Amino acid sequence: MAFTERETWLVAAAVLIQTDIFADAGIPALAPKHRISCGFPIGYRGSKSGKITLGQAFDPSISADGTYEIFINPILSEPSAVLSTLVHELLHVHAGIQVGHRGAFAIAARAVGLVGPLTATVAGELLRVKLEGIAELLGNYPHASVDPNARKKQGTRLLKLECSD
Repeated sequence: MAFTERETWLVAAAVLIQTDIFADAGIPALAPKHRISCGFPIGYRGSKSGKITLGQAFDPSISADGTYEIFINPILSEPSAVLSTLVHELLHVHAGIQVGHRGAFAIAARAVGLVGPLTATVAGELLRVKLEGIAELLGNYPHASVDPNARKKQGTRLLKLECSD
């Protein structure tokens, strides 16, 4: 497959994740309406501390049409990192945003093979292999990494003016 739009690639990836990974873990396909896009998480400032939110899922109560909204941070461009983040965010939709990283989310995350702290999961070895297969099937992620720290800072707008009279 050759995708030219990242959102189309992300939607196709979500379908494959649900059918190939969630189903194997006994997690039902997502019934709730959801959209997936690439965008900076709320509050993102290009953290220099190294703690960066890679994805974010929003409850349908804040969407005008009652849809879960998932965003993948545009700093990610490597397909396996994008897919691992997408798995994490899809699980938030599955479990419900209100549970956070506990309860049904925690159980499902471990069932599909996410490892590490539940607030910053990564794909375990078996999940990584499955995600690499999905990435190979989808082809290149049609996106180039965005580095918000590389932008030129705006200088001051304040100018000192003096009247000679």
